[in-house]
Order: sequence, then structure tokens, then C-alpha cells
Amino acid sequence: MLRLGCAGAPPTAPFQEGVLQHMNASGSADDDMDAVSDPFVPQIYDPESIDGLKLSLSWWLVGTARLWRNILDERLKSANQTQPRWRVLAWAQMMPGIKQTDLADRMGIASPTLVRILDSLEEQGMIQRREGARDRRVKEIHITEKAGPLVRDIANEVKLIRDTLLRDIPEDDLRVCLDVLSRIRERVPQLSEREVRGMRALPAAPQEEGPAG
Repeated sequence: MLRLGCAGAPPTAPFQEGVLQHMNASGSADDDMDAVSDPFVPQIYDPESIDGLKLSLSWWLVGTARLWRNILDERLKSANQTQPRWRVLAWAQMMPGIKQTDLADRMGIASPTLVRILDSLEEQGMIQRREGARDRRVKEIHITEKAGPLVRDIANEVKLIRDTLLRDIPEDDLRVCLDVLSRIRERVPQLSEREVRGMRALPAAPQEEGPAG
């Protein structure tokens, strides 16, 4: 089980340094490095142009999300959990009795994938799947008493990571960033449903020919 201080306590200096060292070792830039000119981003456009700015933003968005996930994965290993399992536990704690179909929608995963995650958590004794009160065909998800302390510990750990990575960033900057990300996310379903179908298909990679026989 994870060993943490009290909830809401400020991150310790060693932990902060460990997170930042992990990001630097994974290819992230220093805090004072200019993102637009950073070699992390392949510059196929003028860095000062709008296309160059969009390219840098897309690379940093995807790369930072990957680094954040990697940090969470490493910390969750000590609790014998993974991010998908943790997300299930978090949703089940916030919304006791959440329907299995609703949980799949909120997590953005296919039902068979969720079933495998639920099977694993049920084997660990972390959740229970109960029949719905109104419809026995509906499965509702509840965390068990055994899972309670673990969920609280992981929640504290996730908060510690979040506070460390976002420390010293002004609230106004966080709100602007969240606004931009929200607008990007709102366009994803539109792109998936309409624009992707209208895009020109990418050329298939050439297949290597086998040995002549």
C-alpha cells in the first residue's frame, strides 16, 4: 500500500525533484526553455509562424500527456494498480452504483475492455458488480470496504503528483490552458465523425517482397 502524508500536505522537495528529473530524463525541456524552438519538436515550419506554433502545441500536448501518464504508472505500481483500474475505482467512489455502460462511456473505452478491467478488480476484491434495483440486466459498480483505504491513498498520491507538476503556475494561466484544452476536446468528436471520413486516405506502406522461390 502507498505510504503518504496527510491529505493536502505540500509535496516534499525530494518528491518534487524526482518528478522533474523523470520528465527531463524522458525528453522534456527545462522550465526556462523556449517551447517553440525546443529540439523536442521537429521544426518543419517557421517556429514563429502560426503553423509552427500549432505544431509545437500539438507535440507538447501529446508528449506532456505521455510523460504525465508514465509518472502515474510508476507510482501506481507500488499499489499493484494501473491507470485504467484506478480510473474505475475513482469513478465508482465518486458515483456509487454507476452503471457499467455509463462507466464505459465516461472512460471512453469499449465495453469488452471495461469488462476485463472489472474482472481484474473483482478478483482483487476491490469492486462488486450488483444487479440494478429496477432492471436486473443492468450492472452497477460499487467499491468494497477493502478498496476504501487504497482509493484514498491513491487519490492523495495523484494529488501530490498534480500539485508538483502544476506548482507556481498562476491560476489565470491554468484557466486559460483549461479553456484552450476544452475547446480542442469539443472538436475531437466532430473530427472523428465528419472530417476524418472526408480526409484523403494515407498511402499504404510498401510491403517487402519475400525471397524469390
